[in-house]
Amino acid sequence: MRARGAGHIFRGVRAALAVAFVCCTHGSAHQVRAQAADDGKAGGAGGGWVVAAYVGGAGTRPTTLTLSQPALGTRLDFERVRLDGRSFDPPLYYGLRGGYFFRRKRSVGAEAEFIHLKVFSDPAQRVAASGQLRGQPLNGEVPLGQVVRQYSVSHGVNLLLFNLAGRHRVGRGEGDAGGRLILSGRAGLGPTIPHTESNIEGRAQEQYELGRLAWQLAGGAEVRLWRGLHALGEYKFTRTRQRGAVSGGEARSLLRTHHGVFGLSHHFD
Repeated sequence: MRARGAGHIFRGVRAALAVAFVCCTHGSAHQVRAQAADDGKAGGAGGGWVVAAYVGGAGTRPTTLTLSQPALGTRLDFERVRLDGRSFDPPLYYGLRGGYFFRRKRSVGAEAEFIHLKVFSDPAQRVAASGQLRGQPLNGEVPLGQVVRQYSVSHGVNLLLFNLAGRHRVGRGEGDAGGRLILSGRAGLGPTIPHTESNIEGRAQEQYELGRLAWQLAGGAEVRLWRGLHALGEYKFTRTRQRGAVSGGEARSLLRTHHGVFGLSHHFD
């Protein structure tokens, strides 16, 4: 009797476990479907990788160019030096970006971005100079090329930025859970790798260097073209204080730049 009773109990427990398993499985599947529906209603399939490439134009505000050559007795400030971006002249202005938007917070992502920014000074421009040239005072308006025959970063200020990005999908239609328009913003900070070219009183020099930090603020929009492929447009502001080696010393400048860019992005989410 005990054996038969134990067998009945065992079969009952086994049946109860089978029923519980079926219920749990059905409930889990229902939860997954519900979560997927919620994700669709929330405006996307979740997080994922995003890559982008762009070109555009950049304009850097006038700056104070400080030339320091201690061994020669030269220390000069050139005020309001105008800088040209020449964005569409080779080597081209461009940018590349890759990032990941988080599954749990799909509107927030982390990115790495490379911006090939260029600046050129015109030696013919007249600027206010103050300080000493070879131990002698120099004050007044002079052609920049009287001392600085070339100051440019034509192979790029080369900003390598690490961004925190946010995005918001809008314009969803029926059967269009991902949205046709994405509004985005980002803030970034990172090092620079400038290639400075200079000619100071006939002494030319150029080199790649590890530059100072740069930061950016940016905002833009992306319009879906096909599946994950989007067209993008974006405004950026970047700021970096550079110090480049020149013959016998260094040249310092503050680069505050407005960028307008356009290109393509692809969302893998």
